[in-house]
Amino acid sequence: MEKIGRSRWDGNEFWFNFDHHAGLKRFEDISTLGSTETTVALRTIKYQLENELNFEISDDLFCEIFRKVCNFSPVPAHGGYASLEFIQPLQRILETHGVPGKRVGAIHKTFRVRVNNPRCYMNILLHIPHSSSSFPSESNNSFNDLDDDERLLIDYYTDELYVPQQETEHINSVVFPYCRLYCDVERLVNDPLEKDGLGICYSRFHGNTKPSVWPIRSFNTMKEAFNIYVDYHSLVSKELFAMGENTLLIDCHSFSSKPNLLNSNPPNIDICIGYNDDETCPDNVVIGNIVHHFESLGYKVGMNVPFSNSKTFSVPTKYHSVMIEVNKRIYMNEQTLEKNDGFEQLKHDIQLLYNQLLK
Repeated sequence: MEKIGRSRWDGNEFWFNFDHHAGLKRFEDISTLGSTETTVALRTIKYQLENELNFEISDDLFCEIFRKVCNFSPVPAHGGYASLEFIQPLQRILETHGVPGKRVGAIHKTFRVRVNNPRCYMNILLHIPHSSSSFPSESNNSFNDLDDDERLLIDYYTDELYVPQQETEHINSVVFPYCRLYCDVERLVNDPLEKDGLGICYSRFHGNTKPSVWPIRSFNTMKEAFNIYVDYHSLVSKELFAMGENTLLIDCHSFSSKPNLLNSNPPNIDICIGYNDDETCPDNVVIGNIVHHFESLGYKVGMNVPFSNSKTFSVPTKYHSVMIEVNKRIYMNEQTLEKNDGFEQLKHDIQLLYNQLLK
């Protein structure tokens, strides 16, 4: 069995390891939490946590943590993780004792125990606004009418990457059925991008002549696009309201690795996490754990880079919203528009995150 270190606590003379064959000195203040095996696991956890934080935690502080946040029994489960509801109060306690908040995202991997407590989020709503390349049947346009710049704006396959094949009672999705060039439901009313022709209704100079005489090309009228926009927002708002409080809206996107109309200089990152500076922003523990989830799998993560914020909808209930954008180069060929060998792995890695957010 692999030895991971020698305990630094008075009275404990034993080595211990991940398999819980450890010194049997108990934390008397928390001995009611479980068996001797559980106490051994807690000693191991304390050692791992100190090494993760680079911060020595006294027995008194460790007991304080469990008295305040563990009015449920931790059960040793090798390879399992504590829920976010457990981690949040733990982090707040640690911060009062000088642990930097920037370490928040790494804490959950230290805890190899499962706890019986409510989920962090009861429900997840997956919002997928840009996956479609289709136009309504009554439209005079189709995907074939898009130029190369416009095709780079479509979030190909995101409805497959993010949405489980079988949705559960706690995970639902709303997918906008039309191409964003026809109506962009992510935009704001009076969006700053309107001046560039990239608002709710896209309109662009188009042609091969001088800019001064280029015609303006649009795939929809502003009135019709706005009607679709309002109807869609009403649909999503009703879904959010029906799911109730303690819901996390995940705004699901991809971004091009090539210079495009929305980003002339794409950064060298794999995944972008975006959030708002208001009451819809998840706790920093949640943000940190999302970032850590992807970083631990080898992805390079940007926070609010290259895109920032996350979509929100007007509902009379509290909820949180976070945006996840993945670089298209990871899962597809942007020239042929075909999936590459990374598609299934990325899909698995994205959907693996939901279990952590719902526990």
